[in-house]
Formats: sequence, C-alpha cells, structure tokens
Amino acid sequence: MLESVLETTDTDADIGRCGKMEAKNQAMDFIHEVGWLLHRSQLKSRLGHLDPNPELFPLRRFKWLMEFSMDHEWCAVVKKLLNILLDGIVSSGEHPSLNLALTEMGLLHRAVRKNCRPLVELLLRFVPEKTSDSLGFENETVADGVHKSYLFRPDVIGPAGLTPLHIAAGKDGSEDLLDALTDDPGKVGIDAWKNARDSTGSTPEDYARLRGHYSYIHLVQKKINKRPPSGHVVVDIPSAVSDCSTNQKPNNESTSSFEIGQLELRSIKRNCKLCDQKLAYGYGTANRSLVYRPAMLSMVAVAAVCVCVALLFKSCPEVLYIFRPFRWELLDYGTS
Repeated sequence: MLESVLETTDTDADIGRCGKMEAKNQAMDFIHEVGWLLHRSQLKSRLGHLDPNPELFPLRRFKWLMEFSMDHEWCAVVKKLLNILLDGIVSSGEHPSLNLALTEMGLLHRAVRKNCRPLVELLLRFVPEKTSDSLGFENETVADGVHKSYLFRPDVIGPAGLTPLHIAAGKDGSEDLLDALTDDPGKVGIDAWKNARDSTGSTPEDYARLRGHYSYIHLVQKKINKRPPSGHVVVDIPSAVSDCSTNQKPNNESTSSFEIGQLELRSIKRNCKLCDQKLAYGYGTANRSLVYRPAMLSMVAVAAVCVCVALLFKSCPEVLYIFRPFRWELLDYGTS
C-alpha cells in the first residue's frame, strides 16, 4: 500500500517532488505511530495489570492514524484501530469517556464524504471484540430494537445537526451510499430518512428533493414499500353454537376475539350476499329437517294408529240398505 510512496528518493527532481516527499514523510510517520500503538496493545494483552508502563496512547495521535487510514480507504486497518481503541489502550483526552471521543471523530460522516461504500458498511456492521469500562455508553444512545454493540448509526447527529443521510442526500452519485445507509442492521436508516432533522428542520428527503435527486427518493421509497406491516390486527370471529356446553361463560357466547401479530396482507375472496343467503337458508333448513324427520314420522304413525282404534271401538257404523238402515244390534241368528 505504501511501497510506491516510500520508494521516493530525495534526488527526484520532477514537478511533484514536494508533494511526493510530504506523502513519504506521512507514510513514515504512520508506520512509526502504528508500531507504537501495536506495541502498547501487545504489552497489555500479555502483561495485563502488571504492565510497568500503564500510560495510555494519546488520543490526538490515534485520531491522526484513524484519519490517515480512512483517507486511504483501508477497511482492515480501520477495524483494527477501532478494536484497539475499544480495548482501553487509548486515552479519552479531554473527553469524559471514549464514547464521546469516538462520536466527535465523526467516522461515519467522514466515510460518507469520502463516498466509500465499503467503509460505510464496515462501520454500520462493526461489533467490537472487547469493550472497556471507560467507554461510558449509556442507554439513551441505543434505540429501540437496535443492539447495543452497533456503535455507528445512520441517524447519528453531527455538526449543524447533519446526519450521514443528510450528507449523502445532498451529494451527487450517492445511490450506493444511500443503499448502504438504509440497509443498516438496526433498520433505523429508513425511519431517519423522513424523520431526522438538522438545525434548520430539514430531513434527508428534503435535501434530496431540494437538489433534484429524485432517484434517491425513489430508491428509499421502494424500500419503505417493501417493509412488512408492524402493527397488530384484532379480528372478531363469531363463536360456534353456544348451547353445546351448559358451562360456557356468557361472554364467550357472543364473540371470541384474538390478536394476530405481524399479519401479512392477503387478498380475501368474498362471496356475494345472495350466495350467502342461499347457503344460510338452504343448507340450514335441510339440516334441521334431517335432524327432526325421524321424530316427526314416529309421531304421525302413532297418531294414525290411535285414530283408527278410536273409530273402530267408539263409533257407531251404519250400513244403509234400500228399505231400512242396517244395525248391528238388530242382527239375529238364522236365515229369517
């Protein structure tokens, strides 16, 4: 990475000689500072509290190392430096905690200004290997549903109330950056697109609309439309036949309600009212007739037998003849 810069000699007499020498000096300073930092980290990992030199690495020198690494877009070096910082090897300087010192660096803002998507994705998904007690993280720095280990958020406020989303929305050619910022693990980038406001009250969407970046607005809107609904839906379903159980409570006889969480919207096929009426009246009547038909038939049969017996034993049948009526009481024996 730095080989071509370090190979520059003092005898080079070209037009850009001064610039190359300055770059070479910066590269040498970076190597020396990184060497000291790694040495301090190794001593702490080996000796722990028995380290004879407990002095911490100065924050000012560490910030220069971080800025140099980010300017060269060295993702692996940035990740290593962050782990060393969070391990408690670097001092907090004038800040009461390392958390405030890390926030003041504005690493995510710097990565967005560099228009470097790999650095942005690294910071958004960065999880420290170790955390020191001197970090000073508080609960208010963690949003609802976002894991505490994610240190860099797309809605973090910088100078003038600007967030990384504001910076990306106001830059040309930032589609990749917006795609990364709205795809963070905590899913706060999409919400901050329309809710995060700077010192003037403008949102990132307002910045994009003001500068004519309508492709940014369409990109984020597509992601918003694809998000599943997060609300709860309460559905009332009529209960079954309430007289099937005599011990059923009165409040269960009318309706039974239940909540369905994270219900996906689906198309519901609805039958016409005429079909519902036919089903209700037709099949209901048929079912009732099938249920009561045996009892009705038995009752009719018993009634018919009773009527026949009453007619035979209680009535007085008359057989009309030509001359006089025929009666059973006047019937005699013989041929006369």
